Amino acid sequence: MMKQILIATCVLALTLALTLTGCNRAKLESLQATLAETERERDNLKAQMDSVIQARDQLGEQVDELSRSRDQLQEKFAELADSREKLQEQVDELTRFRGTLQKQNDELVRSRDAAAAEAQAAQLRIDELAKKLQGETEKVRELQDQLKQVQAAIGELQSKLKL
Repeated sequence: MMKQILIATCVLALTLALTLTGCNRAKLESLQATLAETERERDNLKAQMDSVIQARDQLGEQVDELSRSRDQLQEKFAELADSREKLQEQVDELTRFRGTLQKQNDELVRSRDAAAAEAQAAQLRIDELAKKLQGETEKVRELQDQLKQVQAAIGELQSKLKL
């Protein structure tokens, strides 16, 4: 930009100098055309510079927005890391609890198996006692039948003796 102003000033000074020195009209018109061309270039360069400044400002805004997004993502990452640690602690606790439950289950299985063995032994004893009871009941019936026969015989003997 400063370069363009310097060129424009030089062209103007040269035009003025040539005019004062009595240059012909054709040279003056040529210099004026050159000055006009230089001014157009300057205006074009100013427009381009404005476009570049606007693009730079937009890029700056995008950089700011990306920085904010990055900061938010870092916060979320930190939250997720904390959450992951808490979940890992819960998993570890559940694993320990599972181990405890497994031990309790194993103990209950042993107790159940022992109770089942005792129940089976008791059932065998009950069956054995039931057989003995049945045998004894049979003996009692036989003895009752014999007792009835003896009582009948005593009754006969007593009735024969009384006669």
